[in-house]
Order: sequence, then C-alpha cells, then structure tokens
Amino acid sequence: MSAGVQLRSVREPFDVARERADYRRWLQEERSLEFGATFTNQQTGELESYAHWAPTALEAQEQLELELPACSLRHAIRRALAEKIERDVLPLCNGQWLHRYARLLRAARWSGAVGYAPAKGKNIVFWDQKAGLSRLCPDDAREEAMRLHRRVLDPLEALQADGHALHYMVFTTPNVGAGGLRAEMVRICKRFRGIFKAKNKDGELRFPQIRGALCVLEAPLGWARDWNVHLNVILVVKGYLPWEDVRAWWHFDIGGMRQLKQGPGVVKGALCELIKYAVAATVAKSADKAGESGDRPPPPPMLEWTGAELLEWLRAMRGFRRTRTYGCLFRLKRPEPEDLGQIIWLGRIDHDGAGYRLSSRLLNSIPEDKSSGVSAIERWQTLMRELKPHLLAGAGALGDGISRDVRHRLAHLSEIL
Repeated sequence: MSAGVQLRSVREPFDVARERADYRRWLQEERSLEFGATFTNQQTGELESYAHWAPTALEAQEQLELELPACSLRHAIRRALAEKIERDVLPLCNGQWLHRYARLLRAARWSGAVGYAPAKGKNIVFWDQKAGLSRLCPDDAREEAMRLHRRVLDPLEALQADGHALHYMVFTTPNVGAGGLRAEMVRICKRFRGIFKAKNKDGELRFPQIRGALCVLEAPLGWARDWNVHLNVILVVKGYLPWEDVRAWWHFDIGGMRQLKQGPGVVKGALCELIKYAVAATVAKSADKAGESGDRPPPPPMLEWTGAELLEWLRAMRGFRRTRTYGCLFRLKRPEPEDLGQIIWLGRIDHDGAGYRLSSRLLNSIPEDKSSGVSAIERWQTLMRELKPHLLAGAGALGDGISRDVRHRLAHLSEIL
C-alpha cells in the first residue's frame, strides 16, 4: 500500500465493513494507475478500460481546481481555530474535550481520493479524515447543512403543495452579557416552544393555524461583545396568520418576516438562509461584514474572540441541540444515505501546507515521454490517435489488454478530441 493512503482502521477502532470499503477503494486507485487495465461497469455490466475515463478525470480536475482557493481558505480556518483553542482556551480549561477539538481540527481533510460517480454524474471527494465538528469546521458545517436539506426540503415542499403556507421569521431576544449564553439559549428555545400551547382569553389555542416549525439557533458575539441569541424559523401555517399577533405574543423583535412563494428553488433558498454556518463569523466573513455596519463596529470574528468568550461559546454549544423541529415536522425520518453507485477513482487531492493540490493519477499514467513538457491531455490525444482500429496492432500489450468494445469507444473519443 502506498505511503500516502492511510486506511481509517489505522486511526479508528477496528470496523470490518469500513476497512473493507477502504481497501476496495485503495485497490481500485492502484489498479487505475495501470493504463489499459479493465474493470466491470456495475451499471452497464460492460467491461471497460480506465483509459475510457481519462477525459472525465480531466474534467473533474478542472472543476475541482476552481474550488481549491475556497477549500484552502476553509483549511486555514480549521488550523487557525485549533491554534486559538490551544493558545487562548486551554490555559483557562484543560479539558480533554478541548484537546480533542484542536487535534481533530488540525488533522482534518489533508488528503483524499477524487472519483466520479457515473450513476449521479458528479465528482466525489472521499477525505481520508474529517473533523466531525459541524460547529467549528466550515466544511463539516456545509455537509451538515446539506444533510438537513435532504431531510426537510421534500416535506416542506410537499406541505406547501398541499395548501400550507411557509413563513420565514427571525425570533430575537435582548442580547446577554458574559456568562449568560447557555441560559439564554435554553430560555429562547423554551419560549418559542410555547407558541404551540399559547392560549387566548377564552382558553383556546391562540395560533391553531401553526402546524409545525423548523428552528435553527444561532448565537454569535455581537459588536458590543455580548451574545446575540436568535432563532431562524420556518413556520408551517394552514390558513391566515396575523403577524402582528405573533409579534405581540413574542413581545421582543421578530425580523425578516415573509411568506415564501411557491416555485422551483424558493424553499431551498430559504433553507440556505436558515441553515447558516455554525462558524458564522469566520475570517472570510469578517471582511464582508466590515462595510455593512455603518458607524457601528462590525461583530468580531470568532478568531478575534477572547479565550474566555470562546470557552463560554464552546461550553454552551457542547451537547446543545441547535436544530429543532416541531409539530408536523417533528421526528421526520432520516433520509437514506445517498446511493452513489460505483465510483471510478481518478486521482488524489492533498494539502502541501500552503494549499490544496490535485494529482490525476489516471492522467499521469498515460504513456509517452513526460520530460517533453507535453500536457496529459495532449498525451491522451496522441495515444487515442495511435489506438485507432487500423493502428491498434502496433499498440503492443496496451492494445491487447483493452477489450474490443472499449477500443471502439476510445477510437470514437479520439475523433471527438
């Protein structure tokens, strides 16, 4: 096994299923380096050559290269947060859980396998290790948001199609000072839950038309260095809901009130707004927010919080359920894991300390003299011309190792290229 690939079982408790999956992936990666090697396409049942996927490898590399700067920034944020925890928080609290946070942030997403899922028509990055900290790691937060999307998007759109209205609102309470964060987080959730039991003067439900809700709590540090605890909410409503009554009942400010329209992407867009990163004030966002606050200073990004502030936030968030559902959205079934089908592993992604780099092992395995400075795709085009049926006899062992059907596909592809 190559030194650059580490099976998960080396880092985690022994798990036969995961070890087998890692081993199969590693075998396929190694096999793809043998230019001309074949495999069975599970979708079509046909025998194919890895050479057939060289253009896909090139396209995947080009697409991923566009994303590398943002990926590198998120990697830098992870490392900076790990350093901050070690430098500013651990002297105040030497808890093992804090050591674990720093260790996981440092070790996450240094390398992974790049592949293509033909059944889904999309690129896949299988990271060798993740942090598993959706409140601290921007990449984990993005994935957690996508999982929540898959869980609630279809039910919300189905309710809307069934005649329910979806109302977006931000429920706020007065900011609280140092030491009061966890208590206010508990208090605002309990207060909101009361909307389903609130009674009018006749003892009847005050808001019977509210059938369910999706809530996501956020608690960033405000510009005055107090805690801005609020709930981003989508209410599921059947019938007319007077917003002024909701405001009167809540007593404090409710911002961003609007009813979501029906149409492609509307609910999905609202969910993107609702489910913001847990690390809402990162290095990247602080620059964006600096010009939006007018005469008031912008809220400090997490990396500029004091050790005491970050420790309070970490303690408050630890074990706290940030996302909650009520009523008709309560206990929605978890969606089945996405079935990606067979994955054709095409290369690797690695961080060299300065940024991410892609290496397409399949493209690099294309024969020809690499010292000539000819690019991988140019070597591919040359090879395809040489592999045309009337020239195939001179291709030697490479041609002999590729099935007849695959050869015809490669020859056709060479004409396109």
